[in-house]
Amino acid sequence: MVISNFMTLASTCAPAIHPDTLSAIIARESRGNIYAIGINGHHKLPRQPSTLKEAVAVAEELERNGHDFDVGLGQINVKNLGWLRMSLSDLFDPCKNLKAMQIVLTDCYQRAALRYGAGQTALQAALSCYNTGNFRHGFTNGYVQKVASYVKVKVPALAPLDAESNYQPQKSAQPRSAQKKQILEEKASAKSNEGLVDAFEHKTTGVRDAFARASGFLSER
Repeated sequence: MVISNFMTLASTCAPAIHPDTLSAIIARESRGNIYAIGINGHHKLPRQPSTLKEAVAVAEELERNGHDFDVGLGQINVKNLGWLRMSLSDLFDPCKNLKAMQIVLTDCYQRAALRYGAGQTALQAALSCYNTGNFRHGFTNGYVQKVASYVKVKVPALAPLDAESNYQPQKSAQPRSAQKKQILEEKASAKSNEGLVDAFEHKTTGVRDAFARASGFLSER
């Protein structure tokens, strides 16, 4: 079963964790399946439970047989039940599972912040801690990178252009090499035309006609 009102649930049950971080962890851990059970080691369930009753029954059997496993949305490890003061059935409740996630991740983040300072470095170390219990192994096993891959870049909503701004895209500037080449070509052209008579020049007097233009100017047009 996948939750449909995640944002409301997140703000109610785990308000201390940013929804983007929370959803990225859940996407990696359980893909949003509230009855997900993951067995650590080489064992694997033939299929995931589809009801609360079935999920609790499977989890209790795994616990009796001494398996190490994770439960629910955030895949909370059963070894944390005593610390969290929760039961197996509690962890299949979406809100209680998010609360458990908040407790575990906040504890990891607070300890990471003491070492690395508040911010992204501490958060990444906290994610490693959430997955492996320490600040390093979650990087070496790829967990931190995989969680981060679920955080998508959000393109903002497009606002109308201001009609009064008359915005025009700026033309890209020419490279310095192209500018230098153009200047040299213009100088060479001007020098080669120094001895030429303008087409509008009066040959008899040498005075330029009122409509005459420099040859360099005409070549640029």
